[in-house]
Amino acid sequence: MIGILLALQVNNWNENKKLRLEEELVLIEIRRDLDENILKLKALLKTDSLVFSVNDNLIGILKDEHSTYHDSLASSFGLIGIYAPFFVKDGAYVNLKQKGIDLIQNDSLKQVLIELFESSLPFLEESGNLFENDVANRRYDMTLSHFETGRSVLSKRPNSFIELKENQEFMNFLTWARGAKGLAIRHRKDGLIKTIRSKKILEEYLKEFE
Repeated sequence: MIGILLALQVNNWNENKKLRLEEELVLIEIRRDLDENILKLKALLKTDSLVFSVNDNLIGILKDEHSTYHDSLASSFGLIGIYAPFFVKDGAYVNLKQKGIDLIQNDSLKQVLIELFESSLPFLEESGNLFENDVANRRYDMTLSHFETGRSVLSKRPNSFIELKENQEFMNFLTWARGAKGLAIRHRKDGLIKTIRSKKILEEYLKEFE
């Protein structure tokens, strides 16, 4: 009887050790995905901030009755409505779900990852990409209507700068694009903060495996 109990204890110990090793490996993979999402969001926010600043500056220039066109504005007009989509890196989390989310023994970390990968980041990807894509499509229409064709995508020379300044439809588009970019920046900053926080919690838990 004692031998059987000892054998069961050894089996249980071996099984638990195996599960702990599997848990650690999955969490290391998730950390890699978190790192990639953090890098993506930081890069996107850098570009977003530039586009927002340029857009805001153009609104001021077009509202200034004394402003005149100069070639340096071509690159500014080219940045209106520009966006880069965010796609979540979540392969490791998907792998965890296939193995069973309860593989993670820390309930707090488990909930953090569920909220991040099931709610926060998917919302950031789906709603943000859809909204900014609308702006990009409208940008195409504005380009055909008010700018010379055949130029670089990121360099737009207006057909008539004077007429453009007086065009309320274009001004409405500019203010709309600025608002959309500002919203994207707020959402992406929030997603970045949550991702960094999740990584910190995960790394604290990983110290238990050392």
